[in-house]
Amino acid sequence: MPFYQLSLYFLLIGCLILLASGCQQAPPNEAPSPQAQGLLTQLQQAYAQGDWNRALALADSTALVAPRQALVPFIQGQIFTSLKRFDEAEAAFEQALAWDPTLRRAWYHRGHNAFLQRQYREALAFYRKEQALLSDAVSPSSTSPTVDLAAIAAQIGRTYALLGIPDSAHLSYQQSLALDSTNVVAHAWLGEWYENQGQLSEALHHAQRALEGNPQEVGYAYQVGFLLFQTGRFEEAALLLSAVVQQWPGHEGASYNLGRTLMALGQEEQGQAYLDRVDDIQQLQEQALLAQRAVEVHPDDPQRWIELARLMMQIGYFDRAEEAFTAALAQAPQNRALLNDWANLAIVRGDTTQALQRFQSLLQQDPTFAAGWLNLGIIYAMTGQPEAARTAWERVLQLNPADPDAQAYIDLLEQQ
Repeated sequence: MPFYQLSLYFLLIGCLILLASGCQQAPPNEAPSPQAQGLLTQLQQAYAQGDWNRALALADSTALVAPRQALVPFIQGQIFTSLKRFDEAEAAFEQALAWDPTLRRAWYHRGHNAFLQRQYREALAFYRKEQALLSDAVSPSSTSPTVDLAAIAAQIGRTYALLGIPDSAHLSYQQSLALDSTNVVAHAWLGEWYENQGQLSEALHHAQRALEGNPQEVGYAYQVGFLLFQTGRFEEAALLLSAVVQQWPGHEGASYNLGRTLMALGQEEQGQAYLDRVDDIQQLQEQALLAQRAVEVHPDDPQRWIELARLMMQIGYFDRAEEAFTAALAQAPQNRALLNDWANLAIVRGDTTQALQRFQSLLQQDPTFAAGWLNLGIIYAMTGQPEAARTAWERVLQLNPADPDAQAYIDLLEQQ
C-alpha cells in the first residue's frame, strides 16, 4: 500500500475586478524601494523558516510600500495552500500572475493548489503553463530549468495516474527521467506504476533508485521492502521493513507486511505479534483520516490542526505532525499548550537543539509556564547539563510546589 505525495509547500485584492471586466496583462512590477526590498527579504526568510504568522504580517506590510510586487501574493498563496485555505490561495496566485504572468513557479503552485483539491484537470492545465514557460528558458548551458522541468513532468505523471490514465502517466515519468535521471520522485512513482502493472522486477529497480537518491525517506524504504517481500527476498525485506516500523510505528502496511515476511521466514511468533498490531493501527489511521477531513472543512480552526498534529505524532508521522503544528501556530502563535507540544515534537524526533530553542522561546513569552520549565529541564538532563536541569526543575517547584515530577527528577540528580 504505497503512498507517496509531493508535499509543496495571501491575499491582495484589487486587480481581480479589473481582470473580470476585461483588463489586459498588468504592467510589469516596478523596482522595489530599499525599504520594500528589505521587507521582501524578511518575507522570504520568514516563509523559508516556516514562520507563517510572521510571513503573513510581513506580506501585509510589504504590500503597503510595494503594492505591485507579484512575489507578495505568490508567497501568500503558498501559505494559504499549506493552511488548506484553497480559495484564498487561488485568488492570491491569480493576483500574482496578473501582475507577472512569467513569475517562476507560480503556475506550478497554482496547479498544486488545484491538485490538493482533487481538481486534476485544472491542475494539469496550470502545470502545462509552467512547463511552457520553463521550456522557453532552457538553454544548452542551463541546468536549473531542466531539473524543474523534470519535477513538473513527474507531477504531471502523478496527476494522470490519479485521473486513471496510466499510459500518459508512464510517458510523463519517462520524460521526467530523460530530463533528470536522478529524480527520485519520478523513480518512486514509476516504480509504483510498474508494480500496478505486475512488473515487479522493473518496479523494484526504480524503487531502489529512489531510495538510493534519498535514503532518509521512509516511504521509499517501505516501497522497496514491500517489493522485496513480493519477489520472495524475505531476509532483505525483513531488515528493511523492520527499520521502517521503528521509524513509522503507526504505518499499517509496514507492520502488516513485516508480520507476513517474518511468518514466511518461519518466525511465526514474532510475525504474529506484528500482525496483531494492525487492528490498533487501523483505528488510529481512521482517527487521523477524520482529523484530516475536519481540517479541510475547518481550516481556520487551530484546534483542528492541533488534534491532527497530535494524532500524527501518535502514529509516528512526524513530518506531517510538524506541518500541522506549523499551520496551527500560524493561527494561534501564543497558545502555550500548542508551543509546548511543538517543542516536544522536536524531542521525539531526537532534535534536542531545536527542542531547546523552542522551549526557550516559549518561556521567554511566558516564564510562568511550569510544564515548559519541566520539559526544558529534561532536555538539559538529556544533553549532559545537570545543573541547568536542576535550575529548571527548581523553577517548576517555585511555580508549583506540589509538582511531583520536578521533585522526582531532582531526587534522581542527587542520587547520581
